[in-house]
Amino acid sequence: MTANKMTLCLFMGATGYHSASWRLPGSRHRAGTDPSHFAQLATLAEAGDFDALFFADSMALWSDVRERPAGSIEPSVLATAAISATERIGVILTMSTSFNEPYNVARRLASLDHLSNGRIGWNIVTSATREAAGNFGLDGIPNHDERYRRGNEFVEVCIKLWDSWESDAILGNREGWWADPSKIQPIDHRGPFFNVRGPLDVPRSPQGVPLLVQAGSSTEGVNLAAKFADFVFTVQGTQAQSEQFRNRIHQLAEEHHPGRYPRVLPGLIPVVRDTDDEAQAYLSRLDELLDLTDGLRQLERSLAMRPGSLRLEDSFDFDLPDSSEVAGNQTYYQVIKEMDGVGGVLVRDVVRRMSTSRGHRLVVGSPQTVAAEMRAWVDQGAADGYIIMPAVLPDDLAHFVDQVVPLLRESGHVGVAGDTRPLAARYRKYE
Repeated sequence: MTANKMTLCLFMGATGYHSASWRLPGSRHRAGTDPSHFAQLATLAEAGDFDALFFADSMALWSDVRERPAGSIEPSVLATAAISATERIGVILTMSTSFNEPYNVARRLASLDHLSNGRIGWNIVTSATREAAGNFGLDGIPNHDERYRRGNEFVEVCIKLWDSWESDAILGNREGWWADPSKIQPIDHRGPFFNVRGPLDVPRSPQGVPLLVQAGSSTEGVNLAAKFADFVFTVQGTQAQSEQFRNRIHQLAEEHHPGRYPRVLPGLIPVVRDTDDEAQAYLSRLDELLDLTDGLRQLERSLAMRPGSLRLEDSFDFDLPDSSEVAGNQTYYQVIKEMDGVGGVLVRDVVRRMSTSRGHRLVVGSPQTVAAEMRAWVDQGAADGYIIMPAVLPDDLAHFVDQVVPLLRESGHVGVAGDTRPLAARYRKYE
């Protein structure tokens, strides 16, 4: 029986996804502005059969800098370090549809696609923090529905711009025309949010339309994913929830584009040591390093609550605001809401969970345990792969590549196929 191939993307970070990762001896607390750190991660991920790198972005300094490292180089600039250090692996960049213009984003991504020879992906986000809004002259962030209406039109305009050059527009006839003007056309887009003439001033890139990724799990986010996305990054805590979400994405995608098959990639935090007990002990030691003060303030912001409203020892069983009142990330809000009213849960427990995993799936154990857990979801139709989010970087990534990836290769779930086509041609799947 042929194994189900799993798509693996590495969540690129500074010291790691765990909030206390930087407190470990030997951590590189300035890694966020060190291109060599990201080049090292990219090289390690490519050697470990990862399909792509994933660069997040917040467009605001919103965490408490006393508690953990904050700030990083802008993703499209930082991506050049990863591109130059690798040959095959994809590079997915987060760019906001709320605080950019379509022409700038289309131009930047097409340029990087040329630079990488067709390895660029775009993680489409609408940005959901007041801190980011304040950096762009806004008193508050537009409501959720408006952000997604703008986001949908934004992506449509970008696709039109990328398609404004036909694939055979450049003739290169030294005795005649360099290009055929009839195959480079203005898009003349006029819509509720954007008026864009076009065409793009960058010739059609190797992919044409880069790989498209979406990471929101609200109704509007799921609809945007079903309409455009090739990969869907999601927070799913149980196999049943992930399978239900995947079925929903595939059903909606079928309605938009019959036969299209977006790959659903839940976030996964693999904590790997030689034995299950050693892995649990390692995570416990890491959790002991958490300072929950910053997490408590972030929880209040996520719930649109006044600073100082919550105490760590409070029972987490009060009335939470409706999702329409929360301007921030709806996915993480739902993770928090699921813990509301569960017997015996304290505010401390919620803060600890968000500081450790933010609701993403934690798999803790030996290489055999982690590999088996990863295979189960993919083989049983709950996922098409994972966004791997190491708790500590680069150490936990090295453990994963050295100990887990060989087991996944052995079972046929990952493996270098030698495919050097542009990224979208490799992973934009139709059944």
